[in-house]
Amino acid sequence: MASAYESDETIDFSTLQIQRIVLLQKMQINKMKLERIKKTSDLNLFNRGSLQLQQPWIDAFSDPKAEIQTFTPCLALGDLNADGDYKLILADLGNGSSHVKLKVYRGTALSSEIVLLDAPAAVLSIYTDTNEPRIPGIVVACGCHVLVYRNCRPYFKFCLPPLDASSLEADLWRQRSQTSQLVRLLQELSDEVGYSNLSAPSQTLLALEPSRRDEFILKNKHCSIKKQTVVTCMTSIKKSLAEDKTVSCIVLATESCQIFVLDPEAFVIMDKYPISCVASLISTTGLYTVDYRVVIVSRTGKVVSLRGGVTSSLTNLTSHPVGLVLYSQSFITATMDCTLQCFSTKGVKQWSNTLPGSPVTMCSVPLTGLALNLVAVSVATETGGSLLLYSGPQLMHSFVTSYPVSAITFGRYGQEEHALVSVTSGGGLSIKLLKRTAHFGSGEKSSMVTNSQPHNIKLLVPKKSRLFVEQTLRERDQCHEIHSFFQRSWIGLSVAASEAYLHGLQSSSVCQREALKLTAQVLGLGPRLKIQLFLENMANDYVPAGLAITFLYDPKLYTIHTPYIPVPMLVPGLTCCLETLVTCELGIASPLQVLVFASRVLLSAVINMPPDGVCEFTNDKV
Repeated sequence: MASAYESDETIDFSTLQIQRIVLLQKMQINKMKLERIKKTSDLNLFNRGSLQLQQPWIDAFSDPKAEIQTFTPCLALGDLNADGDYKLILADLGNGSSHVKLKVYRGTALSSEIVLLDAPAAVLSIYTDTNEPRIPGIVVACGCHVLVYRNCRPYFKFCLPPLDASSLEADLWRQRSQTSQLVRLLQELSDEVGYSNLSAPSQTLLALEPSRRDEFILKNKHCSIKKQTVVTCMTSIKKSLAEDKTVSCIVLATESCQIFVLDPEAFVIMDKYPISCVASLISTTGLYTVDYRVVIVSRTGKVVSLRGGVTSSLTNLTSHPVGLVLYSQSFITATMDCTLQCFSTKGVKQWSNTLPGSPVTMCSVPLTGLALNLVAVSVATETGGSLLLYSGPQLMHSFVTSYPVSAITFGRYGQEEHALVSVTSGGGLSIKLLKRTAHFGSGEKSSMVTNSQPHNIKLLVPKKSRLFVEQTLRERDQCHEIHSFFQRSWIGLSVAASEAYLHGLQSSSVCQREALKLTAQVLGLGPRLKIQLFLENMANDYVPAGLAITFLYDPKLYTIHTPYIPVPMLVPGLTCCLETLVTCELGIASPLQVLVFASRVLLSAVINMPPDGVCEFTNDKV
């Protein structure tokens, strides 16, 4: 009995131990599952937050089959009905067979279309008056005309003043000669001055078939011979107030190297400025009635600034320009050598970035809520396209597109304040909206230290900036000494260069291999004389090439008709005779110096010019 009791107690104790071990194992398994779930949820939250940080845009609308062909200057956003619903205005160039149309998009649908008679250069949406309700006008630059639409209907048409044709062309039309003779003379004039520089009647006459030229001359024999200019680019500038819905002036650049500023209310030319190049890109800043600046970039990369009616050349770009963004103190431009550059308004380069592809277009992306002024640059890559957002030289955000973006604009669309509208080279239309919680990395505002006083915060000035400030202070305090030292150094350098040049002229000689013989002869009684130069190669196994002869003389005393004489190949044993005429301006004799040179001065000789008579001079120098 005792043994049985003890056996029963042992069995009950072992069962409790097993149950306890199983319970502890289940608890450990549950803890591991809980920790795993917590880690997974934290990772999902982290990934979700990082994804939200990397994707600040919402794809509001995308139509890859819109079949739109346009460029950045032909895109605009405006509140056309004064109801707070901003619409997209674009000029669709078509595929070549269809008409050029002005399209207006509202939301995700096409609202209206207007057929244009010519390809537009730019499209604007500006306010032309102060009437209520505040309805803007759509300004379209087509050829030599500026078309204005209100409520999607024609409102006004302005034509640029024609230019006077050349007097020779007007005389040819005024003589009323035969048709064949007039066409022949106009063709010769076209070959001389260029076909594009002729007037419209002359260009039309040369392009017509011979059977229709008599009828055309009969109809246009009394018309004025004028040359019509063409608008190359257009922009706007606020007239007197820097607010959103205020009156703006129209700024035009033409093919005839002129800048026009149009009054938006009366559509008359307020200002006209000549420039030294044909503008392809134009941008403005400031107020017209206060102070404004116009920056123009030509097709060849020349940058010109217009301020206060005075034009000045700023810089020359390294390649052809693609886009231009102007700020108050600087401007940013993209060039075809895959470079994004920033210059000050004085033409000093501030920074330069290399783009990952060929730039196509660019526009400004101002984010006032984030205190950022971004620049959107579209580049073409091997796999398609990419859109890059820069804040200064720093890349803030980028996303990939299936085709390169050919046109882009940023502003208010619909009820949203920040919308990025883009059109790809494949004809697709895309509208992206900026999230209200969007941040662009280092562009977001940093938190202030609350337990530090503002006057106790130490500014970390870079070493180069500190050296620059110290150098500026030293130049301000010691300006007279620095200027005197600079003048002495400059004069000393000029004297040293002049002495070296004079010594080289006096001691110039050639080696035995380049032995030359020069004989000069002056013929005539005056005041017109003839100089004959006989040049001979004295070497046996060397034939010099690329030689030339020039003269050093006093232009007040003599006028040499051919101051630069190229020398043909000198064959050993043959004498080359070169001639030029000299006109004596005064009755004073002065020596002339003859120089024979290639990449350097090889031979020099002095000719003593007589006041009259005949003299002969020979100089052999090795």
